[in-house]
Parts: sequence; C-alpha cells; structure tokens
Amino acid sequence: MYVKKRIGIFELLSERWKVVFAILICVTVTSVAYTAFLRERIDVSVAVLGSITGAISFFIVFFTAQAYDRWWEARKIWGSFVNDSRSFGRMAMTLFGPAEGDVPKIQQRLVRRHIAHLYAVKERLRGEETREYEKYLSDDDAIRVGGSSNIGNAILQLQGEDIDAAERVGLIDGIRLARFNDMLNRFSTSQGMAERIKTTVFPAHYASMIRLSIWVFVLVFPPTLSEEIGYKAIPVSAVLGLLIYSIVSIGQVMLDPFEGTPHDTPMSSIIRTIEINLLEQLGEDNIPAPLEPIKGRYLM
Repeated sequence: MYVKKRIGIFELLSERWKVVFAILICVTVTSVAYTAFLRERIDVSVAVLGSITGAISFFIVFFTAQAYDRWWEARKIWGSFVNDSRSFGRMAMTLFGPAEGDVPKIQQRLVRRHIAHLYAVKERLRGEETREYEKYLSDDDAIRVGGSSNIGNAILQLQGEDIDAAERVGLIDGIRLARFNDMLNRFSTSQGMAERIKTTVFPAHYASMIRLSIWVFVLVFPPTLSEEIGYKAIPVSAVLGLLIYSIVSIGQVMLDPFEGTPHDTPMSSIIRTIEINLLEQLGEDNIPAPLEPIKGRYLM
C-alpha cells in the first residue's frame, strides 16, 4: 500500500511506458491517416463518438466501483484482525486463573500461536511458501499443521483444543470458554472473508470488454477531433486515452488486493504491528521493529 499522499505524473507514466508508447503511435497514425488521406472519403460521426464515450464511461464507473469495494473490504478485514488480535491477547493474559502452574505456558502458546496463524493466512493469500509461521509454533504444533491444506485453519483447531483442555482442568470457566471460542470464530470468519476475495475472480469478459472499448476510443477519437483542430488532435487524444487507460489500470490492480504488489493491502506491515503488540503483552524482551516503507513509498 502506498504511503505517499501524492504520486508524481512521471512516476505514473514510468509504470506504463509501454502503453504510453502504444497509445501515442495509435493516435498519431489514425490522425495522420484521416487528415491526409481519408477526410474526403469518410465522414466521422460525432454521434458515434458520443455513443462510444458513453459506453466506456458506464464500463469504467462500474468497474472501478467494484474494484474499490474489493480493495476496501480487504482492508477492513485486516483492520478487524488488528482489533480482534489485541483483544485476544488481552483475554489470554487476563481471563485465566492465577499466573501459576501451567497457566503462563498456556498463555504463551495461545498468543504466539495466534501470531503464527496470521503469518499462515498471509502466506496463503499471497501464495508464498516462506513458512514464517513456524517460528511461533512448537515442534509438535509445526508437525501437526504441516500436512494441512489450510495451515491457518489447522492452527485455529489447535487453539480451540488448548482452550477446551484448560476449561476441563478448571483453569477457565464455561463463560470464559465461550468468549474464547467466539473470538476464534471471528478469526475464522475474517480468514474466510479474505479467502473469498482471493478466490473470486472478476468476470474476465467484462474486463476484456473495457480494454477493447478503450482501444476503440483511441482509434476513433483522433479522427473525429481532427475535424476541428487538425494535427493538434494527436497530443489531446494521447492524453485522454492515457488518462482513461490509467483509471482502468488502477481498478485492475485494486481487484486483487492480496498479490504482494505495492498497491495491495499491507499484510506484512499489519502483522508486524500485531506481532509487536502481542509480544509486548507477553512481556517479551526481543521485540521486532516496525516495518519501514520500501523506498519510502509503500508498505507490504
């Protein structure tokens, strides 16, 4: 996720220089060809251009709205992870009996295992195989979850078993057991919502139609504008075409907020914040530093 409030025009263009070049060639060729050779033979209708522009506007508005909804929902999901994780850490440290016997060990396991769960969810969403979650699991836990198709869900299973065992030996009562289980359900729900965004593909035909409409606009608009301003239509058409294409490109990026690009939900940074908070609640001394923006521009 970009942390800079403004992105310069040259930075935007540098990310899409191939498209800039292609649009410039298209508008130049169509403008020159129409003005020099086809003006007397073909009458370009302004009404046709208006219809094309209206259709493109409709496609772009709907597409960008859907893309932003997916991106914002992803950010809200991870915001819920932050709030619920802090609450879970507080519950683990305060809802047990006196900190004696096995209680400190159980508290350590629950909190550290939760950090492992967050790393496992991030790894699944980004398609990574870093296994960062293993540093917060015991050897036995790592073996148990290692063969699972969904590591995050397997870790939640371990959490539930530990809490249930604590209730059976009287370390927590039934009311507190219910509160813990409710929190685990919240984690499971947030994980499932994130996985739904990850696995639900935006209709490819719709996205393809948007791109096709843009290129039709790039081909038709310059000749129409050439009727009024001649070769000055080239830079004007290039700027408008690039502006439309950039808006669609931004929407395309927001459609998939868990791919590990600079535009995505900063899961690594969010998890590091949660990790710091929970380790402080445990009273740990070896606490990692917050992640800094990469190149001073974005967080991952």
